[in-house]
Amino acid sequence: MEWGAAELLRATGDRQYLNDAKRYARMAAAESWMGQEQTKHYQYYPFVNLGHFRLSDQVDRDTKKLLAGYYREGIERCTRAAEKNPYRAGVPFIWCSNNLLVALATEILLYEKMTADLRFHKFAGKQTDWLLGRNPWGFSMFTGIPEGGVYPSDVHLMTNTILKRQLRGALVDGPVYRRIFQALKGVSITEPDPLASFQDDLAVYHDDVKDYSTNEPTMDGTASAILLWVLESKVVP
Repeated sequence: MEWGAAELLRATGDRQYLNDAKRYARMAAAESWMGQEQTKHYQYYPFVNLGHFRLSDQVDRDTKKLLAGYYREGIERCTRAAEKNPYRAGVPFIWCSNNLLVALATEILLYEKMTADLRFHKFAGKQTDWLLGRNPWGFSMFTGIPEGGVYPSDVHLMTNTILKRQLRGALVDGPVYRRIFQALKGVSITEPDPLASFQDDLAVYHDDVKDYSTNEPTMDGTASAILLWVLESKVVP
């Protein structure tokens, strides 16, 4: 609602939308999945808050500072959570954990644009490193990327299975807590698991068509990742 009001303000110049956007911004504040160990499935969807950023150049200095503070609060919760992970991944391994990594890195880059504060820039890099293969399984989480590298190939996508044609650049859901994998209906893997040595209770990932919880390409995650890489290409630390 905040994002929508900010865009309507831009489109119409009607200052009532500014009041609406600021009200919704205060309602949303820093509430999100960030720093939480567990949430309900899609409880905090969309996982990334773009509203604070899109409103920030339409408001006074104090309000802009408040909006940036909301981002910083969530990011700091994630940095504390990341201290428990040797790869410094700052997200809970709930369903769509890759989407959360994209969201976290994106909000850091937006925060940088708003404030010129680069204290979290290396932390954002840890999240994108994970997505590109610096994780326990050594897998890029994007189909077909990098060329000649290790990436999801047996994804939960029927066109891929039937036509034997790979999609390039699709982001898969990503690892989940083992308890989530074991609790979902209809999910399984083809035995034996070639990644068994790298699985633990914290997180499991399977490059297997039968595992829709970790290896399903998603349009929303992929679209969000495109935005992330556009921002990444324009941010200089």
